[in-house]
Order: sequence, then structure tokens, then C-alpha cells
Amino acid sequence: MKPLFEQDRVLVRLQQRVQGDRHIAACFLAGSFGRRAEDAYSDMDVALVFADELKLERAWSERREFVRSVVPFVGVKSFDAVHVRPYFHIALYSNGAKVDYRYETKEALQPSYWDRDIRILKDDGGWLEAFRVQAMQAPLVQSRLTADELTALDERFWVMFMDVYRLLRRGDADKPFTIYLELLHFTLPPLLRALPPEEPSRQQLLHAAFSSDTRQTIRQLVSLLDAYLAARTAVIRRFDLDFEVDGRFETAVKQLLHHS
Repeated sequence: MKPLFEQDRVLVRLQQRVQGDRHIAACFLAGSFGRRAEDAYSDMDVALVFADELKLERAWSERREFVRSVVPFVGVKSFDAVHVRPYFHIALYSNGAKVDYRYETKEALQPSYWDRDIRILKDDGGWLEAFRVQAMQAPLVQSRLTADELTALDERFWVMFMDVYRLLRRGDADKPFTIYLELLHFTLPPLLRALPPEEPSRQQLLHAAFSSDTRQTIRQLVSLLDAYLAARTAVIRRFDLDFEVDGRFETAVKQLLHHS
């Protein structure tokens, strides 16, 4: 079956484009393409490296023109994602390819664990090869939660969780859906980032579900609560947090749900 998103075509065009741009000192692929573990649906993580801040600012001002020039005969919609990181631009090509462009300078780009496996598309005098060697020695910096952050997360979890439960018990499958989405959006990402992939409680969080059958969703809610409490315990243990658990309240809520 022909790959849906034609990444190979984008990759070839991208390498031609950066090789012909004298302002780009170096370029590499990170992520699955850097590890050479991509599949037909992988996105592309591209780092464009410039000699100094002046050249970066100039290139950043022309970022939309640049992403269009990579595959000029394919439609593209691109937008800034500086809430993720500075000088970060995402391009969605109409052939299905998604490319994340990082704009970096040689001085500011520091070797990191996440750049230990890269595919070099352009190098300036071997600078990028030396960077790769340093990145291979960089330790993994795990995202963490403080006790105050976990307390704020926990308080909001219980408020939204009980709102969803009460509405489901009423037989309403519509109104609690929005609250449920907010609950997952607020709760799951910090816990997933703080726990390593091999942590069993992390995997349990990934099974959250919602349906128009309120009784079925209540059963799913019980599973979500068990997963949340297990993940919270793992975070407390992992970071040795001074966090006070209200066991009496939580036991009563679990009994309430199990008798629903």
C-alpha cells in the first residue's frame, strides 16, 4: 500500500531546500525520523540551526514562506507554537505530512537526551557531528511535579470528577462530557509527563473513555479513579513528595461509586 503522507517526498525536498540556503548553518531530524524508526504516519521533527541570533530572527520572519517553499506544489497551513517552545513553527501539508520546525542558534542549542539520535541533513564543518556526540552523553531530565502542583491538580480533579459523576447518575450524558474533557486535559498530561513509560499506573491512565450510555461511563469513571489514585501514588513515591492523602474521603467516594 502506498504511504498516505508522502514523507519521503517532503524529506527529499527539505534536504534540497536547506542545502541551497546559505543562511542555514545546519539542519537535522530528531524524533522517530532521527532514530530511523518512522512509519507512514510519523510527523517530522526538524531543527534549523543558524550561526547567530540575527540570522535566526531574519529566517523566523520568513518562516511561512520557507515552509511553503519546501513542497511548493502542495498546499500548507502553518502556525506558531511558541507556547511549546520559542521559535517553534508547525506546518500541516495537504498531502497529510506534519512537520515541526525548530529554529535554533549554534550558541543557544544545548545537547540534550532528546537529540541523542538525529539524522543530519546539513552540517557546517562538522559542528553538528560534534553536537551529536555530546547529546549522546546527555542525561534524561524527567519532568516532575512539586507537592504544591500535585495539591492543586488533586483539588481540581476531585471537583470535576464529582461533577461528572453526579450528572451521570442523573442520567445526563451530554452536560458532563465537556467537564470530563476538561478533567482529562487538566489531569492526565502532568501525570503522564512525570511518570516513565514503564510505570504500570501510567498505562492505566491511557484507557479513559466516555459514552452516551451513562451506566457504562460510570463504570469507566471507576476505572479512571483507580488509575488516577495509582498514578498519584507513583508520583508521590517517585519524587518523595510531602503530600497528605485524605484516606477517609477517598475511601467513601470509592464505596459510593462501586455501589452505583
